[in-house]
Amino acid sequence: MQEALSFLKDAIIEEPQNADVWVWVAAIIDDLDKQEIFLEKALEIDPHNIPAQRGLAYLQKRKQDRAAIQNDHLSDHTQPISPFPNTNRPKPETSNSGWTKLNLDQLDDITSSEDDQDHDTERAAENGNVFKDLPKLSWFEKILLGVVVVVFMFIGVLAASAIFDFDLPLNFLKGGLSGVTAEPPYAGVFLYEDEIYYDIQKYEGLPNQDIGIPTSKLPNPTIILWESSADPERMRLIYETGEYITYQVVQNRRDINVIQPSEDLRAGLYCFQQAPEITGTQVADYWCFHVDLTLDEE
Repeated sequence: MQEALSFLKDAIIEEPQNADVWVWVAAIIDDLDKQEIFLEKALEIDPHNIPAQRGLAYLQKRKQDRAAIQNDHLSDHTQPISPFPNTNRPKPETSNSGWTKLNLDQLDDITSSEDDQDHDTERAAENGNVFKDLPKLSWFEKILLGVVVVVFMFIGVLAASAIFDFDLPLNFLKGGLSGVTAEPPYAGVFLYEDEIYYDIQKYEGLPNQDIGIPTSKLPNPTIILWESSADPERMRLIYETGEYITYQVVQNRRDINVIQPSEDLRAGLYCFQQAPEITGTQVADYWCFHVDLTLDEE
């Protein structure tokens, strides 16, 4: 549109008495008031110009009905002829009364204002299409993106724990293993209950006395292994009837192994059995504890 207005401006300078040029200017702009001015100029030059008459009649009708369809251009209702001089039509004798320069200035204003509007429209369209141009994600892609975000957040937390040297509360990942708030007083195997460490004595073979065999009042006691010869990967938890009990192990940053049974225990004697590394040369090691659920009721 900028190039068209510049072209018509040059045409007006060269042929200010050509009514068709003014009709073309009116046809390509959207300002109704300025359209009416240019059509009137065209009729002043050539009162018999049919496109100018049609356009002016349309504008008058549109002024009467402001609820007309938006974005309706004058060019849709007029069919102006070529902007070049028509040699078959005699040029009317009209004096240049000084309005040509005025309307050229108006045309300059229209050109600049229309150019600014075009740039504003383009910028608004670009800003509005930023999100429209983004590809739409499927539900699977959205879920995958969420998982990736969670994983990166978790990695960030792990990195922070390594840098600032603090333990993460990850007990929920192992079925609710009890957390350890303090280190054991010394290396060994302990029953940890009420934030107190009860030493569990190691026996070579089955114990023949109750020394070093603490009692837990909970159905899910917590056993602590720290810098001990006890290896949770080689140990088996055995009930007094010979039944094997499954358990879970969590190791924190201080190399403390926290052990808890996978299910609630019954009252009785339980022992961790660790077979010797070389079969037949030694007897197995035992670490035992009692479970007495009646103590919790007192």
